[in-house]
Amino acid sequence: VRKRNESKLAVLEEKKAELYNLPVNAEVEGVKNILLIGQSQVTFREWNQKWVDLSLNFFADIENNLFEAEGYNNSFRFFKASHQIDQIESQITLIEADIAAIRNALADLEKQESKNSGRVLHTLDLFEELQHRVADHSEEYGQGLSEIEKQLENIQSEFSQFVTLNTSGDPVEAAVILDNAENHILALSHIVDRLPAIVKTLSKELPDQLEDLEDGYRKLLDANYHFAETDIESRFQLLYEALKKIHENIAHLELDNAEYDNTQVQEEINALYDIFTREIA
Repeated sequence: VRKRNESKLAVLEEKKAELYNLPVNAEVEGVKNILLIGQSQVTFREWNQKWVDLSLNFFADIENNLFEAEGYNNSFRFFKASHQIDQIESQITLIEADIAAIRNALADLEKQESKNSGRVLHTLDLFEELQHRVADHSEEYGQGLSEIEKQLENIQSEFSQFVTLNTSGDPVEAAVILDNAENHILALSHIVDRLPAIVKTLSKELPDQLEDLEDGYRKLLDANYHFAETDIESRFQLLYEALKKIHENIAHLELDNAEYDNTQVQEEINALYDIFTREIA
């Protein structure tokens, strides 16, 4: 039993030395030299403090426990020695996990800036492509163009904010800003994809049908056709008001509402066509 305990203690002593000699101090200094600020500085301080606590307190506790276990073993108190060895093994397992977490966090902080630099090139490509699409097809967006251009300016501001944070030492917060910019680019790209068809329906197809319908109605009246419905004029007026409302929705990029209202207008136009067809028949 004594020999087995001595063997275990030797392994634990070696493991403790390996952990203590890991280059965590150098890694801490390396990250510190980046001159972090903001959220990155807060994160660094938290992990640095965790390492300070480990290096000053927990390693000393393990050293004391190893000394006690050796004393128990040398005095033939093997049960106490075995119990102490189990505790030391648990301590070392916990410290090993903590050190791994600290080193991973430090590495993440150190890598975030270069990672951001790679990501921003891809995001800038997406943004420039979106800018070109809007500029080349500006007439397809109707009254939504102004809001699209405003959102493009907001995204441009996010890029400026990202560059400031990333170069001044806050890559973590910069990454959050870059995430926001990417999300806004994707959302605006989706709008730019959908909007032309909605604008075409609103600005060309529905007005042409409504004009044709109203012109046909006037001709039928001139030809002395009489309609049982007495609200046709007011229904025309409501349709024009609906088209105006859809233009307002588009100006605010409320595309779901615009699509729904386009459909409603189309259905009402179809209903009026049916009335006129029955009258002629």
